Amino acid sequence: MSIYRSTGTFLDSSVLLNLLFETELTERARKLFSMADDPLVSETVVDECVYVTLRKKASSRGIKDIHELRKFLKTEEGRALLRESSETVLSFIGRHGIEIVEDPDIFLTLSIAEKYGLLMHDAKIVGAMILTGVKKIATLDRDFEGIPIIEVLKEE
Repeated sequence: MSIYRSTGTFLDSSVLLNLLFETELTERARKLFSMADDPLVSETVVDECVYVTLRKKASSRGIKDIHELRKFLKTEEGRALLRESSETVLSFIGRHGIEIVEDPDIFLTLSIAEKYGLLMHDAKIVGAMILTGVKKIATLDRDFEGIPIIEVLKEE
């Protein structure tokens, strides 16, 4: 990561997840990722990616809903699957030299959510961008469009 974080690009979980799992959006995610200079993510993005990875892996074991997943996580096999999901996400982040930054505090998050009409996780991402000085975000979602303080990367 450059010492000038303003040169960096924030990666939304939509990009990371479509790189981790082959989907109809994977090619778009690859293009956006290739455009991202000095990529970084926040703790919230890691959280979202681990959760989705865990749900996909648990689903392949027949665990269909959140209630079953909560019970499953109390077992040794469940904890092992959580560890495996975390390692999948964190090893991808590490292999690609992606920096992980802290989430903003709740008061900044709430004010951003209200000001721009965002869900809390998206507001945390914008808050992390503000705190790190990063202006660009690579995302497959439209949630960040129209926020004047950031630039949403567009595929070329």
